[in-house]
Amino acid sequence: MANFIPQEKIAEIQLASDIVQIISEYVNLKQSGKNFLGLCPFHSEKTPSFTVNPEKKLFKCFGCGEGGTVFNFLMKQEGMEFVEAVKIVASKSHIDLSHLNNTNKPSLSVTEKTRLFNINNFAVRFYNKVLLDSEQGKEARDYLKKRHINDQSIKNFCLGYAPNSWDSLLRVCNGRNISKNLLEKTGLVISKKEGNGYYDRFRNRLMFPISDSRKQVVGFGGRALDDSLPKYLNSPETVLFNKSNVLYGIDQAKNSILKHRKVILMEGYTDVIMAHQNGIEWSVAVMGTAISRHHLRLLRQYCNQVILLLDSDIAGWKSSDRNLDVFIEEEFDVKIAQLPKDYDPCDFLVAEGVDKFLAYVHDAKDFFSFKIETASSKWDTSTIQGKANAIHDVLSTAMKMPDIIKRNLLIKWIAEHMSIDEATLRIQLKKFNRHTSFADEKQTASRRLDASFTAERELLYLMLSCNELIPRVLEEIGLEEFNNRDLFKIAGKIVELYRKNTVVREEDVLHILDDVQLNKTLMDIITTKEFQHITNQDKRLEACIHFFKRRNSKKERYQAKEKTLKTIMASNNEEDILVSLDEFHRKSKNIHILKNKT
Repeated sequence: MANFIPQEKIAEIQLASDIVQIISEYVNLKQSGKNFLGLCPFHSEKTPSFTVNPEKKLFKCFGCGEGGTVFNFLMKQEGMEFVEAVKIVASKSHIDLSHLNNTNKPSLSVTEKTRLFNINNFAVRFYNKVLLDSEQGKEARDYLKKRHINDQSIKNFCLGYAPNSWDSLLRVCNGRNISKNLLEKTGLVISKKEGNGYYDRFRNRLMFPISDSRKQVVGFGGRALDDSLPKYLNSPETVLFNKSNVLYGIDQAKNSILKHRKVILMEGYTDVIMAHQNGIEWSVAVMGTAISRHHLRLLRQYCNQVILLLDSDIAGWKSSDRNLDVFIEEEFDVKIAQLPKDYDPCDFLVAEGVDKFLAYVHDAKDFFSFKIETASSKWDTSTIQGKANAIHDVLSTAMKMPDIIKRNLLIKWIAEHMSIDEATLRIQLKKFNRHTSFADEKQTASRRLDASFTAERELLYLMLSCNELIPRVLEEIGLEEFNNRDLFKIAGKIVELYRKNTVVREEDVLHILDDVQLNKTLMDIITTKEFQHITNQDKRLEACIHFFKRRNSKKERYQAKEKTLKTIMASNNEEDILVSLDEFHRKSKNIHILKNKT
């Protein structure tokens, strides 16, 4: 398909799209008046500032400033190009773009991504059938029976078995004319180092399909059923799969997490499956990686509390207690539950039952109680140096708390629980805070808007909200009056579309802006509350015209003053000096006349 889509077709696709439905695949939205609100997926927040306007078909986050059309959302969320985002929205809106297919140039298009998902789905069915219906799958079935994983769980999680063969999947795919190149891109096969050809990545392994929150299979995990290493093998990083961006079981668990407003976060595939099998459906797992910001921002769409369920071996998380600080940095309410020695969650549920399991969950420790306990076991607190090190460990985590009030209360709590004078702790804190105040003040100052910038922003808003004013703007003000380069570029695009179509919509301008910063600037203007309360556009335009005339008069007066001073300094001719003074007085008079009209 060509990488060019006519502007008229783009507008048609956006008009037909359901922006609320599409964004709801990523963000938990709730209706608030005419708009929909949710937690922004692009930055960490606890209070929703992410707004979707279904009437204008635009989104805007008032926290981080991201905003735009449904295409801009997909580009930012999925890291895709504009044309690819348009094609996805067209597909979801049932608009056919096949007639634009006039190139055979290969690229990772929407169609190709769809093929990769289809290949993963085919592999799921293949592995599942081998597990359930073949003699080869008997060892895997016996293993599942040994772990007490029942048939319903096998069905719910689409478990499978990869045969002990170098090419079992490859041969089946060859028979279906599935491209080896695409198979390699899914991570299901590996190219041979010497010579041509490929071989299956997963062999003699119990297979766990990994789906994203939209129930799309993005990768696989495989557990060895012999002595092969590694014991657990995941798909490599691909265009579909990154283990730092997905949680196992999220597709099955998200509704239950939303209902309970909390989640149990574990490590193993079988841990999640057994938890769900016992009715604890608000459970997910990381996959052999440290907990990432993306994991927490994904979970924040559904809940505000994480119960981190550790095996008896904390090191099994591949995360030190320092890596768990991400919970504090993201202001996530986190508690730590730890099972008895030699138990993982799956085995504990089988051996002790769901009630005892939930008792450990409900008795989970506050994060900083766990932090103090960990620091105290790490250092010899019977010595001065050991206790100082333990306090420093806890304090360094506390300083990552973004909320100043919570941080202040936390320092008091730490002082009490670690038996140290609070004033001493606060003296130590100054070392952490030395340079932050000046930086914050500087950032605030840089955001102040001067009068000219405010007037130019309002003029752009008027041009967009009332297209009939555009000719008058061009006649009485002119684009050259935009001093801000970004606003000048946006104004130029507005006029370009107006001259072409005689109608300019906000979303039409967003489509043709090929710069992220320009897009943000325009969204800020569109969503400025004081602009949205404007009811008399003609009156506001008069005010803008008057402002620009006064600004020009002041500029002309300054130039006349400079000219007069230069004349006085350089000339002995009294007539030249009088002419310059007369011009200066005339410019000053014009300013007073304009001022009296306000």
